[in-house]
Amino acid sequence: MCIKILMLRFVYKPLCVFLSVFVPSSKLRKKLRQKILYSRDFPYPRVLSIPETIKLLQNGASIARLGDGEFNLALGKRAICYQKNSPELQRRMIEILKNTNHKCLVAIPPKPESGFFREYFTRYPRILNFMRLNTTYANANISRNSDFLVSAMAEYRKIWANRDVVFIYSSAGRFEITPDIFSNIRKYEHIDVPPTDAFEQYRQIMQQAKSYPHDRLFLISCGPAATVIAYDLANLGYQAIDIGHLPNCFANQLRNAPMPEDLPISK
Repeated sequence: MCIKILMLRFVYKPLCVFLSVFVPSSKLRKKLRQKILYSRDFPYPRVLSIPETIKLLQNGASIARLGDGEFNLALGKRAICYQKNSPELQRRMIEILKNTNHKCLVAIPPKPESGFFREYFTRYPRILNFMRLNTTYANANISRNSDFLVSAMAEYRKIWANRDVVFIYSSAGRFEITPDIFSNIRKYEHIDVPPTDAFEQYRQIMQQAKSYPHDRLFLISCGPAATVIAYDLANLGYQAIDIGHLPNCFANQLRNAPMPEDLPISK
């Protein structure tokens, strides 16, 4: 285990807990935890920029993304709102986060300087044990980009331009095939999945997906199941992209539509 991880787990964190006992304000205790845990030496892998990640996808790479929901499953938390955990799903999250093959990009958020993920890693530093600190990850924020511009979306659209696409998503869920994003697809087909607990149908989904020719591009939006499906399809020779909430986030930034988390899980 990396010496920095050992220091984080057995020195910095206990010290933070001990010192926080003497701080009466909860806000000050939180700042103290962050100050100690987020020193300059805080261990975190290098993460590509969004443009660098998109360029790799344009060149045929696949991608499996992990965020706080997938991290929670890797840590063995019982469930997230749209996917219950299981020993198998936990094992797959850890496997993918530790991925060392080059058939599929593994994506995580960039090192956080503030905000939600700074607090997340403060509370759950154990997730760093599952990361490869000496390698480079892709950027999981490709589907959460808060700075969409017409030119930026044009770069995304190059990924599927004139391609035959298979979407894997729930027709009863949040994802929509919006024309302003996907109108340049040559043709598409759809594998329908449940809006919640899609991993429970993993084998059926994979069986359907494997019936398609290898020239198909898979665009997948079904929570943590998408992480596993994209990873496994990539290892079978397909290009598969865990696309997440891309249409919803694009609509939020350009049209003030609700954020994905503010939409009902099922229609």
